[in-house]
Amino acid sequence: MKIRTLLPWAFFAFIFILTSYSPEQKVPRNLKKAVETFSEDKALYSASWGLIAADAKTGKELVSVSPGLALIPASTQKVVTTLTAMAMLGTDYRFETLIQYDGQIINGVINGNLYIHGGGDPSLGASQLDDSLIIENTFSFWLDDLKAAGISAVDGHIIADASFFDDHMIPPKWMWEDIGNYYGAGAHALTVYENMYTVFFQPGRAEGEPAGVIKTEPVIPYMDFINDVTTGPRGSGDRVYIYGVPRQNTRWLTGTVPLGQNNFPVRGSMPDPGYYLANAFREYLGNNGITITGETHTHQTLKKLQPIETRTLVSRWESPELLYIAERTNMASVNTYAENIIKTLGRTFGNGGTFSEGAEVIKNFWEEKGIIITGLRMHDGSGLSSFNNISVRQLNEMLLYAASDESLYAALIKGFPVAGESGSLSRLFRGTRSQGVLAAKSGFLGNVRAYSGYTRSRNGSLIAFTFIVNNYAGPNIQLRDNMVKVMDEISGL
Repeated sequence: MKIRTLLPWAFFAFIFILTSYSPEQKVPRNLKKAVETFSEDKALYSASWGLIAADAKTGKELVSVSPGLALIPASTQKVVTTLTAMAMLGTDYRFETLIQYDGQIINGVINGNLYIHGGGDPSLGASQLDDSLIIENTFSFWLDDLKAAGISAVDGHIIADASFFDDHMIPPKWMWEDIGNYYGAGAHALTVYENMYTVFFQPGRAEGEPAGVIKTEPVIPYMDFINDVTTGPRGSGDRVYIYGVPRQNTRWLTGTVPLGQNNFPVRGSMPDPGYYLANAFREYLGNNGITITGETHTHQTLKKLQPIETRTLVSRWESPELLYIAERTNMASVNTYAENIIKTLGRTFGNGGTFSEGAEVIKNFWEEKGIIITGLRMHDGSGLSSFNNISVRQLNEMLLYAASDESLYAALIKGFPVAGESGSLSRLFRGTRSQGVLAAKSGFLGNVRAYSGYTRSRNGSLIAFTFIVNNYAGPNIQLRDNMVKVMDEISGL
């Protein structure tokens, strides 16, 4: 089916072609009617949108609306990033973080520097992923290996070496209002706590009064706040924006926190995760009998580093398998994970750990698989940039590719929220045919709503679908509900 939306109130003027669902059964009128009703919405007049659904076994398109139109995908871009990574690196891929030293050990003392060399692991300290990943457990693991090597002190510096990636944590096409907040944490080869911290506020006694900063968790060295946050109405929630850039410790806090909610938490992005990690490990070592006489540095602040090949390896920490990292990336829509993944692809298969190299690797991979990539633009791995573009057909063909590989499909869908049950779909589709059946990654930006995933027909056939709307002029809830009705009719095929 192909629809070119010209005037939403004149759907009879559309080019409307419905393909058959199977040799025995035509697409039910209900799906056609649902798409027509959706397209009549006057709030779509200035919008751009596309819809496609295809039989995952045959690839036959069941419904198709503007399939080649380049659209902003929002967080459905994470499907592209995680699927490509699992296909290229393998679902069992593990990120590595190494403890190394240069110089020599004399009488238990390293006469040289101690290094934490990052390999892009997004999960260090990420207790949300697995309780065993709390950072103290990682530190304990490293401490045991240092002691096993007979090391009792370091007569030198501790250095956070994050040179596995380039020094640009933030994609250049991200918005200023995003990058100081937790979802704008970016990518770092020594990511820790998902590159987030929490700042706690004490609201004033009345609306409009200043709200004070109580503390941060964890404590970020040298963090400085310019605090313009005031007290908002009761129940108003988090309306705070945090402004700041990587490797600068000043953060400007604006907006409101709700009246009557003491110790109100707001999450922000760490200015320098590598420095924080090295400093925290230094303190941990000191508390456990290993002193470091030098200072805490990063590979940027201490330019003269010994080459990696001349260092001695003391400890190797491995992340959980990529399968589980991709699951959290999609289920909780963690931008930092996706950004670390795209840079890892660039470092492993391209010419460096950069966003642009990772994007080229991804596009080349899918072009080699036969997907026409014209109009596909990737400026990040997560979809936070509004400069990204993809067509519903391109994204859906990637889903079809995954469905052709049983293990790859199982790994991908493991991270998709399930209709009426989990993640961003937990409150949607309840009491419908899609509940417990449809699984999809959702995407939201101020001007975007998108869904991409799988459902099953009434006879159990697997269907891949993608539905993206940009620049809808009405309420977001109205658009969401209208899209849900269409997707549920796909489940009803």
